[in-house]
Amino acid sequence: MRKKVNTLLVLLSALMLFSCQRQQTSKEIYEGTIVYKVNFPKTENKSQLIGIMPEDIEMSFKNNNTAMIIKGFAGSFRISFITNNEQNKYYSLVRIVTDKFQYVTDSSGIAFGYDMLKDMTIEYLNQTDTICGLNCKKAIAHCPLINKDLELWYTNEIKISNPNINNAFKELKGVLIKFQVILSGIFMEFTANKIINEPVDDKIFEIPSDYKETGKEELENFLKSFDPNL
Repeated sequence: MRKKVNTLLVLLSALMLFSCQRQQTSKEIYEGTIVYKVNFPKTENKSQLIGIMPEDIEMSFKNNNTAMIIKGFAGSFRISFITNNEQNKYYSLVRIVTDKFQYVTDSSGIAFGYDMLKDMTIEYLNQTDTICGLNCKKAIAHCPLINKDLELWYTNEIKISNPNINNAFKELKGVLIKFQVILSGIFMEFTANKIINEPVDDKIFEIPSDYKETGKEELENFLKSFDPNL
């Protein structure tokens, strides 16, 4: 019996070891891709768009620029959040079938989809953990508009200046590794399951010329035309 228990413990340890892959040679990472596993709790969500959301979402980073891409429904649905720190411009790109829109803001504006998280405060905790081989710290985002707290785990071992400038957590000076967020009314839980320390193609940060520039309200109304629960 003891031998079976020991075998089970070894197998569980192996699963935990390989559940998050980290491909790198140095402790600090300046360029690469984070692959997140994403969960959409049914108890928190009513949106019909969840059915076409992917299980994995990637964020690439290079030269302090970032690009988070959300793709679904056989490629006909795509939302991209791209930062250009040199230009102090932050792009939200939405494509559904043939409709393509872009919303542009700077560091003074609120990133698209995060209005429900305005006026949040972040509480930094002393709790730490190792996630994907990275030393991470815990914080809690207190969000008064929704009367909800969001759990955040972040690292300083991935070197990106202003890594959260194009999401709801601008104040946070670290790269999010495991976190909760509400984006356009959809509650999501992100957990990094792969860190890839490999060169990133510059093309991923380019803004397509065929996306119509629009205001935030028009873009929100466009998404609500597909799903009134947003």
